[in-house]
Amino acid sequence: MAIAAKQPSVLVQSKIKGNDDNSALEVCDLISTSFGWWLQAVLGAVCFISLVGKRFTDKVRRPWRVWFFDTSKQACAAGLMHFGNIFLAMAFGEFLDNSSDPCNWYWINLTLDDTLGVLVIFILLRLLQCTYRLRCVNRPHLALSGEYGDPPDLRIFVRQLLDFQGIVVVEKLLLVFLVVSFTDEVTSITNVLLGWLDSYPKIKLILVMVASPLVMNVFALWVADSFLQGGSRKPLLPDPASCDGGMQPHVVGNNLEGFSADESERRVFSFTEW
Repeated sequence: MAIAAKQPSVLVQSKIKGNDDNSALEVCDLISTSFGWWLQAVLGAVCFISLVGKRFTDKVRRPWRVWFFDTSKQACAAGLMHFGNIFLAMAFGEFLDNSSDPCNWYWINLTLDDTLGVLVIFILLRLLQCTYRLRCVNRPHLALSGEYGDPPDLRIFVRQLLDFQGIVVVEKLLLVFLVVSFTDEVTSITNVLLGWLDSYPKIKLILVMVASPLVMNVFALWVADSFLQGGSRKPLLPDPASCDGGMQPHVVGNNLEGFSADESERRVFSFTEW
């Protein structure tokens, strides 16, 4: 899912057939080496920096603590979805369709999470908020996503964090049901998109385990962050430059048209003239 900054894992493997009976084993990620761990860290850092950059592009900039609370929801969901995708990639490759290797299944899970999954999470979040506002539930304060009180309350954040993780789990279960119900269609589409890379295993590994997670995770993180944050927050003190639409404040009696700046500085005006 977009929300989850999912990274490659050592558990996902793909067999590439050779010319003889022996098969070369390609690992779908590089974290089995020291370089792989650095790559893992870089991918995570890029996703984190992208959210920092988004904070400075928002029309109303969130305080750092509020921003950290909003981002932590996605960070926890990222870890949850990452390990879930690893398990599902192996399970799908073993039980659903042996012609698609775990690399393909990992890419399928990643793509669905970061596209359709984001939409599903948005709908589920809105449904949960509507449920909290029902008269029989009467918990409207729990429906304010991204609002943690003033000052921000850790208990409110924990409640919203748990709600969001529950939404992510439901979203993943719905997508798993979709994949299991339409296995042939999903694998056919994936083979068309990735099949031409079977002859270039190194390029396929880079695309599936590096390029795709980087681009799609950043996209999903930005979209999810937009609806996870609270409503428009007005600054406590208005910007003086924004008063009256950016114009200078109106001063009663300040009608000095017809006098140049030099004249108005030198002359002494009578009370009637002023």
